[in-house]
This record gives sequence, C-alpha cells and structure tokens, in this order.
Amino acid sequence: MITFENVSKQYGSKILLDQVNFSIHDNCRTALIGVNGSGKTTLMRMLSAEEQPDSGTVQKPPSLSIGYLPQEVEILDSKTPLEIVLEPFSHILDFEKQLEAVSQNLHREDLKKSLQKMDLLFEAAEFHDIYSLTARARAILAGLGIPEQSWTQPVEYLSGGFRMRAVLGKLLLSAPEFLLLDEPTNHLDMDSLVWLEKYLERQKCGMLIVSHDRDFLNRITNYTAEISNKFVTVYKGNYDQYQNYRAEALETAQNRRRNLEKKIAQTERFVERFKAKASKATQAQSRIKMLEKLKAEMPEFESNNKQIHFYFPEVKQSGAVPVKLTGVSAGYGDRNVLSDVYLSVNRGDKIAIVGPNGAGKSTLLKTIAGMVKPSGGEIEIGHNVEIRFFGQHQLEQLDPEKTLYNTMIKDSISTEKTFVRNILGAFLFSGDDVEKKVEVLSGGEKARLVLATLMASPGNVLLLDEPTNHLDINSVEKLADAMAEFSGTIIFVSHDEYFISRIATRIVEIRPGTIRDFPGTLEDYRSYVESFFSGDTGKTESRKIAGPDEKEIRIRERENRKKLSRILERVENQISLQEAKIAELTSVLNDPANASDHELLHNTSMEIKQIESEIEKLMAEWEACYKELQETSAGK
Repeated sequence: MITFENVSKQYGSKILLDQVNFSIHDNCRTALIGVNGSGKTTLMRMLSAEEQPDSGTVQKPPSLSIGYLPQEVEILDSKTPLEIVLEPFSHILDFEKQLEAVSQNLHREDLKKSLQKMDLLFEAAEFHDIYSLTARARAILAGLGIPEQSWTQPVEYLSGGFRMRAVLGKLLLSAPEFLLLDEPTNHLDMDSLVWLEKYLERQKCGMLIVSHDRDFLNRITNYTAEISNKFVTVYKGNYDQYQNYRAEALETAQNRRRNLEKKIAQTERFVERFKAKASKATQAQSRIKMLEKLKAEMPEFESNNKQIHFYFPEVKQSGAVPVKLTGVSAGYGDRNVLSDVYLSVNRGDKIAIVGPNGAGKSTLLKTIAGMVKPSGGEIEIGHNVEIRFFGQHQLEQLDPEKTLYNTMIKDSISTEKTFVRNILGAFLFSGDDVEKKVEVLSGGEKARLVLATLMASPGNVLLLDEPTNHLDINSVEKLADAMAEFSGTIIFVSHDEYFISRIATRIVEIRPGTIRDFPGTLEDYRSYVESFFSGDTGKTESRKIAGPDEKEIRIRERENRKKLSRILERVENQISLQEAKIAELTSVLNDPANASDHELLHNTSMEIKQIESEIEKLMAEWEACYKELQETSAGK
C-alpha cells in the first residue's frame, strides 16, 4: 500500500496539493488524471522520491522497487539504445569477463574465495537470466518501434521520441515492482502502442500512469486517481467507469442541492415571517440554527478546473481537391522516405495518417506543407487553399525569450491585444500571462500556445503532427470536438485512438514502400495491427502487406456507399440553402420599394445568376454521385 498523509505542495503562490490524504494499492494499475498544471507530475516525482512534500508524508513499503519514466529524460548522447536498455544490468553483463579474470588469478588468490566468487557470478547470471537478457532487450526495442539499424547508434543522432522509447525500454527490462509512467504513449505509433499495451497487460507489477490517451487508460488501468481542486480522490474502475461514477455522483449531488435549497428557502421564509413575534421567537431561533445546519450540509460543486475553449473560425472554401500527390517521392539527403506516393484529398476530408514510425508520416505532412522538397513526382495545391502546419518541432522552435503576445502576433491576422487576449484566454492564458516569456511554460502550455496560433491565423487546410501530445484528456476532447466541426480539410498524424475515431473520415496507412486508404474503421485497423504481434512473447512478427482480399473489397465498398450517401446529403443541403438564398433575393427584386434603386437591382440580379451557376454545379455533382452510388449498390 502506498499512502499520502496530509501532503501539501506548492510552487511560489500556486498551491498544487493541500492536505491530501489517499492510498493506492501497490499491486493495482491506477490512472492519474487531472488538467495540465494540477500536479500530476509533481505527485509522481514525490512518489519516486525525486521531490519532497512541503508537509505531510509519502509512505510506501521499504522494499518496494519503483521505476519512473518522466516526460523529459536526460541521457548521454554517446550511449546507444541497446546500451541504455541494458544499463541496469551493466554490473553483471560482463560476468564472462569477470569469470575469466577470476579463473586467471586462481593461482594468485585463495582458491576457496575464488571458487566462491565464481559461484556468485554464475548465480547472478542465472537469477537475472543474463543468457537471454540481450535477446529480451532487442525484443523490447523492436516492440517499441526503434529500427534495428539504430540500436547501436549513439542517441545523439536519434529523435527525442526514440530517446524516450529507449528509456522506457530500460524500465521495462528492469521489471520494477511498481511503475510510474508519465505520458508513456507520447511519440508512439499504433504498432508500438499496441505492443506496449500487450506487454503491460502481462506484467504483475503495480502501475501509476499519466496519459492523455483515454483508450489506453481504459485498456490498462483498473483504478483512477483524480487530482482536482488541490485534492486527490481515488475511484475503482478505468477512465470510462470513473466518468460514469462521476456523472452519477454529480446527479445525486445536484438533486440533494436542489432539495436543500428548497428547504433553506422555506426556512428563511418562516424566520423572516415570525422572527419579530414573541410567541414564535423560540421556533424562529430554532429554525435559524436549522438554517445554519442546512447551509453547512450544502454540497460544494467543484469548479472542475478551467478548460480550454477551442474553436475554429469559419474559413473560406477551398477548391474541390485542395491537395493532390502524383507519384511523389521525398526524403532527406540521398534517402527517400516516401516513394511514388499517390494521394488525392477531397475538400472537407479529415484524414488520419497511421503507420509505424519511420514510414514517412511526418515527412508526408512536411512535403505537402512545402517544408520538404519532393525529389520526384508532382504536388498540386488546389484553388483558394491556405495551408497551416502544426508539428512537434514547433514546440522546440518557440523563441524562449519572446512573450506569448509577441509569439502570437508573428503570423496573426490581427495584432490587436484584445484579439490576441481573447484567443489566449480560450487556451487558459489569462491576465498577465500574455506578457510571460515562453521559457517559463510547461510542455503542455507550449502545445496550447502553438495550437492558439492556428486560431490567430486560420487556414482551410490543416496539417497536424501529433497535436494531442502534452495535452490533458479534457483538452484532447475539446480539440477533437473543434476538429470535428471544422469546415475545412484536415490531414493529421496521431496515435490517440479516441481522437482518431472522433474526427477521422478516412484512414490512410503508410508503411515502408506502400501508402493506401485503409478500407475499414479504426477498430478494424487496430485488429489488423494486433495481428502483427505474438501474444506470448511480445515480439513483433514480420508480415507482408498483401493486396486487398475479398473481405477488404467488401469493406471498401460498404465504406464507399456510406461516403457517397454522406456526400449526397451534404449536396442536397447545399442546394436547399442556395435555393433559399435565391428566394430571398427574388423578393428583393419584386419589392416595389426597390424599383428605383437600379444599382441594388443590378447587383441582386448578378448575385442570383452566380447562385444559379453554383446550383448547376451542385446538381451535376449530385447526379454523378447518385449514379456512382447506384452502380456501387448494384455490385454489392
């Protein structure tokens, strides 16, 4: 049992935890949730003994071994991923050398002591299963998606994401009795995420996990600890079960509050009516005491902390095909990451780009954005297209010396402070925060700042590379809601299954040498990825990407019919709207009061002609779509 007793912690004037009391079982898997800045990382650091509470105590079994994965890691650039993973066993990994040294010195040292030393070395090797240690380390590195050619490369040549995975691999191999994982799914692709889930499911140790990925928490955890308003409350169940419990508790509290408010109002009326009457004075005094008691019983509703209010302004409409790639190849230096890519993006598409790390997902976005020059093929950017790009590197490229305001106005459509303040306020930067320097922001705050810049300079085609990293669960949900309502086109890379399922209208998979529209739902894709792994060993199994079989064809046809039906509905709605506009404008033409306003009549007539032309285009689109739907349905 791990127990926090009267624990308080604050930084400057900000109180994170105030007289907190709670316990978690050291053999259970607990999700730690709360908005950014509520103290999740601080609580983990206290549990790992890297930080101490200002007051109170953190009690845990003295023999309990704890492994901690922080959000940011510091490792020597000269080390390789394989060396990092094997680091906890470095003192015994060279047991063969030690054995050789002992055997060579048998004649110089006491024979009995030397043999005892050799026995200890063999016992250590057997206890730690040294003989299979390297093989297990390699399996973990493969499962976490680090390419084999990178295992023996110094990490200075690898991305921050791969560094983090190497540290996670070290933690998994060392197998502590209790794991502290702070956003372990950041930078993981779907393949690696599935592998990690399966690996963790097999472990017997306790866990405390911070993650913005609600689906990951649902599959792994069986308890939920919520930090809210400086307190911690533990609930039995995963994240969805916690939400259900909270909803029920809130409804119960609301009902109780309404009943108490009714009683308080009745009591107040009695006191007000009879407090001056001597005959009723005793009763009035009694009711006053009752009133105090009722008010003390009134349940306090938590503010539920502040949440971002993310929304996209309406953007101008792009052409029907905003982006089209024809035989595009791209990469870095002499190495092509993408080869012969064909992709046509339709206006309004919300495309999730999935696939293993290193396959070219980020490169695809950067190539479309013009940040990477293609080495072959053609990229067509459609009519009236304005592209905006969000990438993880932007967090690193923020000028630490700039204020939030100066960062926002760089590409903003307005430099008015009121405009900038309103947008920053929606992302929980209020008051004097606009004058803060970027250098004092947390990772989550930097992510919110970069997202805020999208609102300050909206485009109709958004390219988003892991936009949910560093955000809390509530912020991910708000972002997903905004993306789903966005009127433009979105192409995004994400491993967050909730986020993908909430907004994606298409799933495009990239694997080395291939790119294709995946003919199914996200659930289908996850099942497809799960088939890559062996449930017993956790090792990746090679699998050739085959062409579509009959099942895939049927799935594709079904999804196509759904898509065509949605298009028909959208076009019909647009036609109705345009016809309504014509009716409105016609009434302007027919109004006798406007008979002498020739300019108004001329402009109105021209507008009607424009709308009629647009209706003709919409009717042509409707007919083509209807015909295709008939043909598809006939062949089902």
